[in-house]
Amino acid sequence: MEATRLMTDQERYFIHKIRVYYADTDAGGIVYHARYLEFAERCRSELLRHISHPLISDGGNQFVVRKSQIEWRAPARLDDLLVCRTGIEDIRGARVTMRHEMLLGDSAVTVMVVELAYVTASHKPVRLPEALISAMRQFAVCDAGKR
Repeated sequence: MEATRLMTDQERYFIHKIRVYYADTDAGGIVYHARYLEFAERCRSELLRHISHPLISDGGNQFVVRKSQIEWRAPARLDDLLVCRTGIEDIRGARVTMRHEMLLGDSAVTVMVVELAYVTASHKPVRLPEALISAMRQFAVCDAGKR
């Protein structure tokens, strides 16, 4: 796995590189469709680490996936190096919407929009802490968190 870095362009995405391994592919030699959900999870986890937010807080709060929309545009294959660009599209109350683009070169092979809910240890929705919202805003690709 490659090192994580921050891209600083007009749309501030968090960047994480993922190498496609044999275990990620199907019998046809392309990345199995469900693997992209795992790739997105890795990218989200690395983004949270980057902003120094634990995957599960001391009190048990964590993100869970509420909704996901995926568009597969082209196949990725064994040994490809994918660049996952993750941006924050919206932050409201207990929800965060993230956009994940899996790129191979300059082309998006998969685009995913994932809505996350921030929940307590007992799985009840809870507002995101202001410090977390502020940290996530650096990756806003829309007007995230400005409402």
